Amino acid sequence: YIQDYSNKLIKDFNVLASSPKATVSSLSGGNIQKVVVARELSSNPMVLIADQPTRGIDVGSEELVHNLLMKARDEGSAVFLVSADLDEVLKLSTRIVVIYNGEIVARFNKVDGLTGKDLGPYMLGIKREE
Repeated sequence: YIQDYSNKLIKDFNVLASSPKATVSSLSGGNIQKVVVARELSSNPMVLIADQPTRGIDVGSEELVHNLLMKARDEGSAVFLVSADLDEVLKLSTRIVVIYNGEIVARFNKVDGLTGKDLGPYMLGIKREE
């Protein structure tokens, strides 16, 4: 059962390994990242904190991770995304909170039409919510 399950996750998350029995430490950084995402998403969490979920992975795998995070969100998981990639934040988020120097400086409850130019002054500490 465990072997079948690991084979399924390897296939579903496109993890490139020499064999299904390969140790995680023998994988590339991007494949380790995919293993972590597979582990977390496979349990259908109610809450998921995704901290830099696509750092170090290739573009195709990035799209896979984005789609999986959006699917988890759409199926009812609360997904908290922490990312330095503004395009990723704008693509995946339904709401955005900007934190600067440990303080919340802006909240956006609607992201449709929001751009980096809108968020930039808050991200740089130039502007704060009143």
